[in-house]
Formats: sequence, C-alpha cells, structure tokens
Amino acid sequence: MDSLVVKTKMLAKYLKATLEDRLETQCDEEALLSVYVHLQQAASVLMDQQIRRETKAKEDCKRKHAPVLPTSSLALPPKVCFRITYQSTLVIPEDKTAVNCIIPIVNHATENNQKLKIGGMLFCDVIDGKIIQVLEGDKTTILQLVSKIQDDPRHKDFEVLEEETARECKYVSWGMQFAQSSGDWDTVTKVIREQQRKKGLSRAKGFGSFNDLTDIPLSGITRMKKGRPLSGLLISKEKEES
Repeated sequence: MDSLVVKTKMLAKYLKATLEDRLETQCDEEALLSVYVHLQQAASVLMDQQIRRETKAKEDCKRKHAPVLPTSSLALPPKVCFRITYQSTLVIPEDKTAVNCIIPIVNHATENNQKLKIGGMLFCDVIDGKIIQVLEGDKTTILQLVSKIQDDPRHKDFEVLEEETARECKYVSWGMQFAQSSGDWDTVTKVIREQQRKKGLSRAKGFGSFNDLTDIPLSGITRMKKGRPLSGLLISKEKEES
C-alpha cells in the first residue's frame, strides 16, 4: 500500500512536468484526448472512493434498523429498459470546486435512484464541471426525473444527447455511480470526440490546452434536428420566447 502511494505521487509529478513541457508541441488530437480521458478516469476513481467512505457509515446505520429482505423480494433491473444520455455544466460557486459540488449530488442521486429503481452513471469534469450522465429504467420514471433535473439550478446548458430503448440494462443494480466501465468511458469519449468534430479541430493542429476540450459549444450526438423535442424534454427557444 505504501509503495503504491509513493509510486502514485511520483507518477503525478512526472505527468505534471511532462504535460507542461510537451503538451502543446508533441500531442496530436487523439493523443491528447487519450491523456485527458485517462486523467479524468483517475479523478473519477478518487471521487468514487470519497463517496464510498462518506456513505458507508450511513448505510451501516440503516442496516441496523431495517428488516432483512429475502433474496426473492429484491428487485432486479428489467430485461427491457429506457435509457437517456444528457450533458450539462455544473454551476460552481467561487468558494467551491466541481468536486465539492458533485459529491453531495451523487450521494443524493444514489439513494433517490434506488427508490425509483433507476440505474446509470455520471461523468464529471473535475476542472470545469462538465457533466455527462446516463440514466436507465422505466421510461415514465426516467422522463419525470429528467424533467426535474433539467430545471435544477445547480447546473446549466442542459441538453439531451441520446435516448433509446434497450433489450437489457447496462447497470446491474439501482443507484448512481461515477463512470467506471470501458462502456462508460466509450460514451464519454464519444461525446467529447463529437464535440471536437463539431468545432472543426484539425488532427494535425491538436489542442492548445485542456480548455479547448471544455469550451466547445454543446451539441447533440444524435441526428435529430436542433429544437426537435426528445420525448417532450427539448423545447426550442423560439417557442419559449413566444
């Protein structure tokens, strides 16, 4: 354990020095995207560990007072489920960080989604608070929850990216977790890559900084026309203004 801590700190120092020296001169677009995603993966692991520590005591307390349910009565994800993916940006107060803001949100979502029998994953950019979230479960329940999320003042620039009905759920239990599996990170990478394409960045040129990844205008990854409703969630600005 101590050896891993030492090696991790040394690796962090190496990455810091290397990124400062070579980021702009030796990283093309795909290389930089890979570095960015892997660093965000590391940050997600750390946030996940923080969530586990903060919730363990609460869960232990609940177990002491809750009746033990037989295995047959425990609900399992359905074979057919509705899945929706959206992105937004956290509203971060000056005295807080993205991590400070997202931890309590995920804690609440984990408990609430278990009650609603909703599963999913969440990606949070620890630098600027960009959010990519996947929710899955009963369609009516999902749409009701997303409608509430859309109006939540703790984030902005809400946009539905994709919705689908799947034969099986990706997530084997109810609740919420940070992006963990290769499938989760494929989703995150897909969204970021599409944003890069929309902005028209050249592979040969590469990025000037990590900010180029987070200052990209938001746009959907589906073929649907802008302003067209997705299950009644997206409303064109023209209609709102009228």
